[in-house]
Amino acid sequence: MKKIIPGLPLAVALALTLGGAPALAQEVRIPHAQGETVLPAAPQKIAVFDLPTLDIVNALGKSDLVVAVPKSADGPANFPAHLMGFAEDRHAPAGTLFEPDAAALKALAPDLIVVGGRSAAQFEQMAAIAPTIDLSAGNGDMVSNVIASTENLGRLLGAEDAAAARIAAFRETIARTHELGGKAGTGLLLFGAGEGFSAQPPGSRFGGVYDLTGIEPAIGPSEAAPGPRPEPGTPEAAAARQRQQEALEAALAADPDWIFTIDRNAAVGNTEVAPLADRLAADERVTATSAWQEGRVIHLDSKVWYLMTGGIDGMTASAEAAAAAFAQAQ
Repeated sequence: MKKIIPGLPLAVALALTLGGAPALAQEVRIPHAQGETVLPAAPQKIAVFDLPTLDIVNALGKSDLVVAVPKSADGPANFPAHLMGFAEDRHAPAGTLFEPDAAALKALAPDLIVVGGRSAAQFEQMAAIAPTIDLSAGNGDMVSNVIASTENLGRLLGAEDAAAARIAAFRETIARTHELGGKAGTGLLLFGAGEGFSAQPPGSRFGGVYDLTGIEPAIGPSEAAPGPRPEPGTPEAAAARQRQQEALEAALAADPDWIFTIDRNAAVGNTEVAPLADRLAADERVTATSAWQEGRVIHLDSKVWYLMTGGIDGMTASAEAAAAAFAQAQ
């Protein structure tokens, strides 16, 4: 029998092909962002290095399958609040998203390792230890991809009913948020990193905020230059910063009705720079907007958005917060 699962996070297809072998030895084939991985059976011990996947696994009540997560053995884990259960000892430390602990993983002997996003570059290293899949997000509508990811992981983990329930609740939340957001005017996402901040248009890394809330963007789609990011200190980097500042000026001049914020410093625990909210409050370009003057500012959960954009629980909470703010402003 073959069981095909369409879709994967942001347009990557995930399909499970269950062979005709006895039930205890059903082969599982998983196409993913970097090829196809074959498992002798459904996974029972998973090491997860993709935080959106960790969010969904947790939402489906399958956290007991997770044996290892990206955290160090001698420091605090940096997870969004709703995933701090994975900081507990029962989920072993296995390095970071960028530097997995190969020795720890080998000792744990997971039957599946999941990478994605920041950890995708470690795919080959992980695959040499255990069967590995890459669930990196691609392009596409955030809402549709969250739903597809949840459905597919539900099937992979034998949690179809839990996935269906979570998806139904998510759809209801999004419908309510879009109803309110569609009447809320225009919105602008400001992303703070280091001592500066930038305007994030649709199509940018955090442009999913517009998909999630249903608000009309105050600026047009991203027109990022192709190729890698310029090296710091180069003329190309200076030109990119100039374009970024011009885009910010134009976005604020458009006078958005709502402002959303994501603070990278808060997400990574950098306390050497003032919080983004304080820096925005001191910037006359920002405080001159209708959004700021009317108190229509939504400070998004920075850890959810910077560390794990795409998990169904994190995105549900953000949509609910936006809907509550929209409703209160009516």
